[in-house]
Amino acid sequence: MTAERLLEGPQAHLGDPGQPSGVVRLGGPLLYARLVEAVERGSVDVAVYATEAAATEGVSVGGLPLTWHAVPGWEPPTAPAPVPLVAIEDPCAIRRRAIATLAEHGVPASVVGDAGYLAGVLDIARTGQGVALLAAVGPAPDGLSPYSGLPPVPPIRMSALARPGADPATVEAAFSAVRDLLRP
Repeated sequence: MTAERLLEGPQAHLGDPGQPSGVVRLGGPLLYARLVEAVERGSVDVAVYATEAAATEGVSVGGLPLTWHAVPGWEPPTAPAPVPLVAIEDPCAIRRRAIATLAEHGVPASVVGDAGYLAGVLDIARTGQGVALLAAVGPAPDGLSPYSGLPPVPPIRMSALARPGADPATVEAAFSAVRDLLRP
């Protein structure tokens, strides 16, 4: 593994699967707890995960910046109608963050479309059915653009965990690559 290639599991939010991002996806999403268990068992060298989504505390590697995205020209319905959200199925830290942020600002919201994977969320959002909260890492996914008409959302703290006995140079390269990716 080099700093240019990072093995990644459930962090489906890190980018559009159709865009090269330097992140290699390992199958479908795993529950964060299972990913951490895989590191502890030694079957995965390094895991990167949303700190709030796992019971195991790893090394802080930064905050995942979040931005609302919708099709160009999208506008939410007039209040009091709820803002239509598109999100990954629960449990999802970013979904919870979207709903909580809007609630804190008194903005009613309703999940109108959810999917098990980021690709499904992007497909639904590209139809114009709603707005999606996505990681602001790299360019906007094809067919979507940042939407600034909703309250800003604070980054999600990210942690990394290395397998006991993993090669220190590999661990440092992985942690450094994630920190570089998440650096504002």
